[in-house]
Amino acid sequence: MVNKNIFDDEEEMYIPDIDEVDEDIDIHGQYPRSNAGVALGWSPLEQQMFDLLLLNRFSTYDRELLDETARTVSRLVETFEAHEIARISAVAMMSFQLAASEDKSFEDEYNRYVEYIRKHPEDAEEIG
Repeated sequence: MVNKNIFDDEEEMYIPDIDEVDEDIDIHGQYPRSNAGVALGWSPLEQQMFDLLLLNRFSTYDRELLDETARTVSRLVETFEAHEIARISAVAMMSFQLAASEDKSFEDEYNRYVEYIRKHPEDAEEIG
């Protein structure tokens, strides 16, 4: 059975600092565990998923934000295949770059495209 740590201090960082790990220690197969993960008997994959979900720890204090994020993940998984989710995620990340580097909004640019295509349907890209 894997040793599952219980952390008394919820502020304690349970992700090890790799720089401080002795070279002789085998860290293969070791993974961080939260108290909730221990109590729920989470696998390494489950723990990693929720570590990523809660990467911005402030979301644990904003139940609406956390619930909305969880619903979004569930909806994506129910609606799209893995390669589509990766594509959507890549476009979402590029939208941040668009805002930062060109001071443009993805939503605004998409709406401009839709409006243009409505007026000029002959210029629509073929989908499929």
